[in-house]
Amino acid sequence: GGGGEGEGGGDEGSDSGDGGGGEEGGGKGRGAARRRWVPPAMLWLVQRDFLQGGSVEEYLRQALQPVEHAPTDAQAGQLNAIRRTLRSFGGMRGLGLPQPHPSRTSLCDLPPDQLAAEYRAGMQAVREWVGSVAQRRRRRAPAAEEAGAG
Repeated sequence: GGGGEGEGGGDEGSDSGDGGGGEEGGGKGRGAARRRWVPPAMLWLVQRDFLQGGSVEEYLRQALQPVEHAPTDAQAGQLNAIRRTLRSFGGMRGLGLPQPHPSRTSLCDLPPDQLAAEYRAGMQAVREWVGSVAQRRRRRAPAAEEAGAG
């Protein structure tokens, strides 16, 4: 895990949405794979400047709430449909990252050891989360392939 106070975007242990499925591999089992599709895990990286004193979890919850709109506003309706779909992702997590360095214009030229220590720690938490989700997905892949071959 990683992240500090208020930085979890839900249940850290519930990465149920990282499973296989989808349309990988194509071929005969495609129809069955579509029926078993599980939304993937999703990681939101939020620059702390946008939090305005709140937590990452509060920020994401607010960003994914539907907005009131006129029935004729098709764009707002589409955005609400996207928000609804994103809320269904069971393996969603949010992490807040601080500014990597005061000099934003030279970020590409800086070696990693010159970035803020708190930022480097946050990026390590990101790498660990992505690695753990990827490991679980790789472990499930053979079982999903066997089930689709039947």
